[in-house]
Amino acid sequence: MVFAGSGVVVAAIGLSLSFFANTSSTQVTHQAPKVSTVNDRSGEQTVLANEITVFRSPNCGCCGLWIDHLEAAGFQVKDNVTENLESVKQQYDIPENLATCHTAVVAGYVIEGHVPVEDIQRLLAEKPAVAGLAVPGMPIGSPGMESGGYVETYTVFSFTEDGNTATFAEHS
Repeated sequence: MVFAGSGVVVAAIGLSLSFFANTSSTQVTHQAPKVSTVNDRSGEQTVLANEITVFRSPNCGCCGLWIDHLEAAGFQVKDNVTENLESVKQQYDIPENLATCHTAVVAGYVIEGHVPVEDIQRLLAEKPAVAGLAVPGMPIGSPGMESGGYVETYTVFSFTEDGNTATFAEHS
């Protein structure tokens, strides 16, 4: 897999994940409106990144709520329920200190945990040379972790393929 930053964008459209062939998984596709195409950083035509592939455990309710958050913003979600999230995290080189309950891939970027839609949209608009974004843990008030209006202060980190992190956004 080539991450954004190298001029190559891997679209989640019709992505065949044969490396999961031996794991127990179910795929559910949620529909949202299609969008037009744009030029990516390499000048090639690509589908605007409203299609996102999510990998999650069947035992986690907050992941489904995070998917609802994505769909409400117009993302088309491919929902891959799997018993083997560890292999997903290894496949996408998620740094151990950032690993959480679900992993997603959109336009060649990895999204780990309860990252808000506005940060994903900013990532896709700015196209920084990072592997993806992550929200470590399960902060109360983050998308999918809502609790009566209370919001813990939390950080969205960007991370590179070699594991370096930087603050991408703060939420409170």
